[in-house]
Amino acid sequence: MAFPIRRLFVVTVAVFYIYLGVNKVSPMLNPGLHKEFDSAFVGHAKVFPGRIGVKIEPDLFRFVFGIAEIVSGVLLILGESVWCVYAVYNLLLMTTFTCLSYYTQGETNKCIPYLVGLSLTSVLASGSDIRHYKYD
Repeated sequence: MAFPIRRLFVVTVAVFYIYLGVNKVSPMLNPGLHKEFDSAFVGHAKVFPGRIGVKIEPDLFRFVFGIAEIVSGVLLILGESVWCVYAVYNLLLMTTFTCLSYYTQGETNKCIPYLVGLSLTSVLASGSDIRHYKYD
């Protein structure tokens, strides 16, 4: 009985990240959230690459971030493979970056959904028996 519950949890977390990724790439699902991501990535582009002197277009940064979230979410849904492990760690890094970026910009209230996502993804990373997936 544990497997269906764990699988449901994995799919729920994956759908959360796919939803965020689609809203970063296009205003198709939620135009208000897409507009919010537009303005947020202007700040994100200044925090990470901007501090080390690299200039990156915020729209390109947002688009790549969104595609990476969609691909990682789809890999989680597809099933148990080493690519799922990479997807989990990719989501952990991206969510950590987003939280740190918002915190650096002084917008700590915007961190809350990402901290929830980070916590859920961390549970996926630990998995059962302190492993996410088997490497057979």
